[in-house]
Amino acid sequence: MSAETVSVIFLGLGCAANPWGIMIAVLLLDARRGHGIAWTYVAAWVAAITVVLTVILAGLGGIFESGSQSASTAAAIVELVVGLALLALGFARVLQARRAAPRIGPVTAQETPRWLRAIENISYVGAFALGIYSATYPLVIAAAGEILRADASAEATAALAALFVVLGSSSVAGVAALGTFAPGRSAAFLDRMRAWLTVHNRAIITAILLVFGGSISARALAGLV
Repeated sequence: MSAETVSVIFLGLGCAANPWGIMIAVLLLDARRGHGIAWTYVAAWVAAITVVLTVILAGLGGIFESGSQSASTAAAIVELVVGLALLALGFARVLQARRAAPRIGPVTAQETPRWLRAIENISYVGAFALGIYSATYPLVIAAAGEILRADASAEATAALAALFVVLGSSSVAGVAALGTFAPGRSAAFLDRMRAWLTVHNRAIITAILLVFGGSISARALAGLV
């Protein structure tokens, strides 16, 4: 298994780990219009990351010859920008949390934000727009960079892109599938997941930013050396 394939898998799992995406999928299962709303959200999520990934691969692939040094350099530069941006956001959140800690004290529970509670009345158009908005685009961009850096055939490139989309959508699709096909058995589990993510979403997002920002930056720097 190539280093690029491992990176694509790693980035796909990171895309799926987006806590807000999972929370929204869980809440949409209780929307008044039924489970079709949750699947509309999943379809938009899948379509969004597929389109963005395809556009980047086609755009940069058309500019640089596949597998060339210029393509690898361009991909590494794109990844470095993304990685440093994620690190900057992650450290900013750490500093913000430290400044807020003395004022708010230990947090044991958080209320679901009002805009998330309003999801029960969302329309199909709103759910589709929410799926587009919620997708984890920085990791999509980084995955495109990894795929471009691989000296792969068109078929292998398509396979890597499909692998990322499947992994990156696995969490929201899995939540929708559980709520649709096993509502009774999954209800308690999904409720616990939503409660846990409500409390810990900030820490999870910060960890994702730092871990993936650091790893993407390191990969990019290695590709530029």
